[in-house]
Amino acid sequence: MEFDFNTYVKKLVKKDEIDKYSKELDTIKEKFYHGLNELCWYDMNKYVDNKELKKMLNLASELRRISDVILIIGIGGSSMGAQALIQAMSSYFKKSKPEIIFVGTDLSSEYLIDLQHYLKEKDVSINVISKSGDTMEVLTVFELFQSWMYKKYSEEEVRRRIIVTTSSYDGKLAYYATKHEYHKFHIPNIISGRYSILTPATLLPMALAGLDIVSFLKGAKEGRMYLNQAGLYAMLRRIFFDQGKVIEGFAIYEPKLSKFVEWSKQVFAESEGKEHKGILPIKLIYTRDLHSLGQFIQEGNPIVFETVISIDRTRTFKVDKYQETLSNINHTVEKSVCQAHLDGGCPTLIIKIGGLDEHSFGELAMFFMMSAAMSSYLFHVNPFDQPGVTKYKEIVGQSLRNL
Repeated sequence: MEFDFNTYVKKLVKKDEIDKYSKELDTIKEKFYHGLNELCWYDMNKYVDNKELKKMLNLASELRRISDVILIIGIGGSSMGAQALIQAMSSYFKKSKPEIIFVGTDLSSEYLIDLQHYLKEKDVSINVISKSGDTMEVLTVFELFQSWMYKKYSEEEVRRRIIVTTSSYDGKLAYYATKHEYHKFHIPNIISGRYSILTPATLLPMALAGLDIVSFLKGAKEGRMYLNQAGLYAMLRRIFFDQGKVIEGFAIYEPKLSKFVEWSKQVFAESEGKEHKGILPIKLIYTRDLHSLGQFIQEGNPIVFETVISIDRTRTFKVDKYQETLSNINHTVEKSVCQAHLDGGCPTLIIKIGGLDEHSFGELAMFFMMSAAMSSYLFHVNPFDQPGVTKYKEIVGQSLRNL
């Protein structure tokens, strides 16, 4: 990975602003070395079990062999990481075999009815994921398809085709797994959902999609070497907030990163958005959004700063008009836009990964999780709880009980 936190920031950050947070940041970094339970995802050896990893790979291979479609049923941290990585490393147009379809992220009856019609003549397997085991959206969709599976297959075949991933021993999913003898994988209870990208919640769907989870985990482990850069990134975000820049635009020039930005939005928003604090993350897909939001960023209310996720190497071809590859043209536009937005008062932080591969995304995932945790500490909020999410779930639950 490469970082440029200087070229398109320049004089917008003063030395005294950096000095204000430097000592506090040093103290925050120490948390990563002291083995805090909440930061256990930082120490790979605490939760990546080789025996479970082998079981995961074997089951994934079997389900890939017998399935036309695999449904991944989950929401939030139980789904977004897998969606991000599978999209980033998949073809735009060629359907995978088996096809991976994500459900449980909404309650659209229109979508689910169409999906059942689509699956009618296909062999289907399911990986259902919920850390608590009781997430309303996930359970609603899973119970629908669990019933559908028993109408389609024998009990023995359904047992072969359903995998439960949960951290709970008393949630509804754990109950189903025990009752029906489904295969089960464990999410460490101490790890918040949005930080579970290095657990079976994401690793199993990746394996089901045919991705190299060993390389991904190796990249994440090596990504820990960027703790200092992650701290600098967190500090600059805090400084920009102090300057009145309360919105961060995650800008990408490769649409395959669209879901990855959605995962990044969740990690930052759910971690630091508490006590009326935090930065609002938004997604910018360039060059498309240069023709809309770009106008606001360049000349509108100066409340935005940008973080560009850049890719060093992509497949490409030569554009005769410019006697240059399209990838280099894309990078030229990227740098030109950074300069234009800086001229308009919008600073840009650049994070560059090597390519669209598992190792690179392992590094990037670790970088963003370290940054989000440190950024939350700089806002003096707990990076690992989500009281607002818990509150909405309580209200929805009560409303459903009153139906």
